Amino acid sequence: MFRIWIYLRISSFFSGLFLNNQIAKKDKLIKNFISQQSNKKFTALFSQCRVAFYFILKFLKNKSTKNEIIFCAYNLPEMVNVAENLNLKVKFCDLNYQSGFIDISQLKKTISNKTIAIVLTNMFNSYNDSKEIKRIAKINKITLIEDNAIYFDNYKNERGIRFYSGSLGDYTIYSFNIMKNISSFYGGAASTNNLDFIKYYNKEEIKLNNFFYIPLIKQVIIYFILKLMSFNFLYKYLFVHIIKFSHKYNIKFILYLFYPSLRSIKIKFPKYYFTKISNLSIGMTYYQLKDKNRRKKLFNLRKIKHKYYSNKLSKIKDRKFNLIKIVDKNYQNFLDFPILVQDKKNLNKYLLDKGIEIRFKHYYNCEKMFRIKQKCVNAERYEKELICLPAHPKISFQYIDFIVKNIEIYYSKL
Repeated sequence: MFRIWIYLRISSFFSGLFLNNQIAKKDKLIKNFISQQSNKKFTALFSQCRVAFYFILKFLKNKSTKNEIIFCAYNLPEMVNVAENLNLKVKFCDLNYQSGFIDISQLKKTISNKTIAIVLTNMFNSYNDSKEIKRIAKINKITLIEDNAIYFDNYKNERGIRFYSGSLGDYTIYSFNIMKNISSFYGGAASTNNLDFIKYYNKEEIKLNNFFYIPLIKQVIIYFILKLMSFNFLYKYLFVHIIKFSHKYNIKFILYLFYPSLRSIKIKFPKYYFTKISNLSIGMTYYQLKDKNRRKKLFNLRKIKHKYYSNKLSKIKDRKFNLIKIVDKNYQNFLDFPILVQDKKNLNKYLLDKGIEIRFKHYYNCEKMFRIKQKCVNAERYEKELICLPAHPKISFQYIDFIVKNIEIYYSKL
């Protein structure tokens, strides 16, 4: 069964395609929803999450003489690339191997009087982890940018009150790209309480072109290809063999379909960065946000499957196999279930031979890509060891049993 399941329904696609009216109203409703969930006064929409990040950094840079920004080294290279292209001095912190969260003690040592921002990437962290970063940023009077691209709808429940991911940053950025849980081909948002930033971006937005048709059409084609690959019959008898072949011989144009982060590691800004969000993406985002019951159902299904995976996989006792520490199943409700394996290339090959496709690539050790000296040992371990198991609605508990059984068999043979 294909590990990727695009959250955007075909019906929502055609609704957004052919009912392309009242865009201003839909734009406003999206902004109101994100502002409410992130506990912010203002929201702006962008062509991509990284474009929102670009304008935030440009705004901060223009208002300050500080020039250092701190990232967790295990990250998405495109985000680091934005800071690099703006000539900010990027500093990296390692992560904690057990939790997957940025190393707090190292972060404190990395902060200087030149630090303009800390990027909190919601990836494996709990709400309390995030609050600690917020506290450190506040004490040091540093801007906190919360990257909420893959934590949308996740929340902490305290005394009956929900505190959503994205509510702690001075700026929070969102992604609506094709494989996120709000899938709108392209698109992103930023929320903040800083009215000056909104005024700044409103002036900048006027200068932007409309989103280019060619990358949008390409993304729509990829959407239908990925939808086609999710049909079990086609996957079992055709696509799994293509995937195996592409992994074995590193056929990049095929791997790019389901690992889009491989396309561009260190690049200059492409022209479509400087465009507005498309009307199509606004429509797709609106119809998905509107369907609250479906999002709630999908959220709960994923949470149940994570618990099932955890119970089953915790029985594997091998020094080459580890689970990431999860303390809050609502806040740490990942799109896929992450595990750490020291021999992931061989395990991936073994599972593909059994017809099981897992997420082989997640994020990368960006320190290795952007710096000569390397000190972030755990970030390197995560790049080499982390894989993710599918947990989308088409994944049955019987299929999870099949995955876990084959992982158990693999380790029993070592």
